[in-house]
Amino acid sequence: EDAHKAKAEGKPVAWVASTFPVEILQAMDVFPVWPENYASLCAAKQVSVGLCEVAESKNFSKDICSYARVGIGSLFEKTDNLPEGGMPKPDFLVASTGACDTHFKWFQFVSRHYKVPLFLLDVPYNITGADSENLERAHIEFYVSRLEEFIDFLEKQTGTKMDKDGLKETAALSDRTSQLWDEIQNYRKTIPTPMDARDAFSAVFFILSIPGTQMAVDFYTKLRNEVKERAENKFGIIENEKYRIVWDNLPLWFNLKFFEYLNNLGAVVVAETFSHVWMGKLDPSKPLESLAEKYLPNFANCSIDRKIDLIQNLVKEFTADGVILPTNWGCRMMSIGETIVKDAIYEKLGVPSLILDIDSSDWRNYNEAHVKKNVEVFLQVLSERKQRG
Repeated sequence: EDAHKAKAEGKPVAWVASTFPVEILQAMDVFPVWPENYASLCAAKQVSVGLCEVAESKNFSKDICSYARVGIGSLFEKTDNLPEGGMPKPDFLVASTGACDTHFKWFQFVSRHYKVPLFLLDVPYNITGADSENLERAHIEFYVSRLEEFIDFLEKQTGTKMDKDGLKETAALSDRTSQLWDEIQNYRKTIPTPMDARDAFSAVFFILSIPGTQMAVDFYTKLRNEVKERAENKFGIIENEKYRIVWDNLPLWFNLKFFEYLNNLGAVVVAETFSHVWMGKLDPSKPLESLAEKYLPNFANCSIDRKIDLIQNLVKEFTADGVILPTNWGCRMMSIGETIVKDAIYEKLGVPSLILDIDSSDWRNYNEAHVKKNVEVFLQVLSERKQRG
């Protein structure tokens, strides 16, 4: 609604892909719209498969990312038939090489379709998997130079100069958003956990899409207070928490009740990798450099070792009994190496993992009976392990 309102008022609207430093857009008063988020909304509204089929009818392969097919399909559908009236036409598009090649080609197509500019933020690959405190200095400097080039692009597109004080304020808000989200995750370590994946996958929107806003800070402040109260009173998601699970990858956006199904079996997803990749400290006194330090370590821009380390730490910190590793046909990038991750987690921690075939948006790639059978066998394995001590 706000994006359509901004468009109607003549304010610039940009389509944004994940791993892009959206804080700069917010500081320039450019309204960000996330096609990936819109695809998840379409899945929740049960219209994503129809939009995938529209894209496929235009000769886009069924093997392409389901987010991309949903977004592309929506371009050819009447707005009256789309949730929230579809996405408003972008004035320009921005994407980063920090996630996957699909972003570039997808946004390149949209750029040609709407005849609007595309800015691609070409970032160095963090092959060593260094965290924010151990990044190569050359990588940080290169990222900052690209951000400076991006600011020049924005100033030309909007006719407005970057307000350095405004950027510092946005960075401060984004930093506070990360702090609050981190506090929320820490309270989830409580046994029983006061918040599970269904709520987390909904609430992650704020830190992913609008981190540098007072709205995000206000929302997470209220959520933090609620989760804190539940944790202190030992009020869990379910009464009898038998199995604590770490979830990798994206969820079934068209069926978030899947997590309730797990709850009914005594299992609770206490942590998700997706909730832990968007946090990052920002120093308002050096916003561009700290943006580099926030986004370069994202595990989508690193070797698989960083993903293994992240899941290993989540298992230990959240006292998890097992890991679910979805092979998401709708996002091949996030599904690479799940068997390697599974073997590494078991070798290092002795904790078993379950690989599931799902799709975040296209339920044609999802066999519910098969998935549930595998889940129930996996939980039986966890039960037997607990009995053996």
